Amino acid sequence: MTKKLRRLIFWIFVAFFIAASIGVLFYAQGWRLDFKSFKFVKTGGIFIETSISGAKIYINDSYIESTSGILNYSRLIGGLTPASYNVFVYKEGFYPWNKTIDVKDGLVSGIKNIILFPLELKKMKVAEFPNQTVTEFSVKDERAELKNAKLKTAKVYDFGGKLLLTSQYKAATATPEIISSDSIKKLYTDGNRLWVDYLKDVKNEPVKSAGETDLIAVSDSPVKFFDWLSDSEHIIWFSGTELAIAERDNRGGKRNVIKIYLDIDPPIYFDRNDFDFYFFEKNSPKMILYKLSL
Repeated sequence: MTKKLRRLIFWIFVAFFIAASIGVLFYAQGWRLDFKSFKFVKTGGIFIETSISGAKIYINDSYIESTSGILNYSRLIGGLTPASYNVFVYKEGFYPWNKTIDVKDGLVSGIKNIILFPLELKKMKVAEFPNQTVTEFSVKDERAELKNAKLKTAKVYDFGGKLLLTSQYKAATATPEIISSDSIKKLYTDGNRLWVDYLKDVKNEPVKSAGETDLIAVSDSPVKFFDWLSDSEHIIWFSGTELAIAERDNRGGKRNVIKIYLDIDPPIYFDRNDFDFYFFEKNSPKMILYKLSL
């Protein structure tokens, strides 16, 4: 082998090494060849956080991995070229979650408020009280306060049905709107429709600006009860015979909603912190307080 040929081979290897190093560097920085457009694009990702561990994540019908963790249950799916992805989150015994999420060049799309609700919600008897007219009630520390707006009386019972206290109260003017726990959003109804107004800019996805409005739901019957969940990202309401829970997130033109059918009438009480929904059955000969743990 001549000296000239050896030098040529050396420089070929040098050029190959430099090209490979540049390729590895670009790959490490997230650059990929998009075979649809035949252009180099910078990849992004999807960050998913669920309410329970072991939720299986599918991207475009392909299983990726499951959520896990100690303080939260999450996964980051990286290396995704800019496109729209069908994200499906599932765990046996729970309502599935599904949405189309857009991944943009070099960015991570966050889905941080996925609550998987159990398929079977058990109705539990909490207490039985003497029959009376109740226009409003609340539950705390295994006690229930039952209010009668017409008589302007409030009675406190323990869960054994024992009367602990009777007092007078002044009925407050009904508030047709509820502010979320983060003080950023206002929830209200105009009868059959449920709306959210944004009081301040929302930076977490989906991003919203102050002054924007979202139509959450349209019901066949008037909305008799509505409230926020403690995460300020889910809404619960009751109309007709349907108890519904929906997420605020409507990316991809879809808002995940679950519905539970109950034969009840207001008043209704919802404990945001414990996810407990309290109610009395309609037309029952006894005044029995029930709850659903969501």
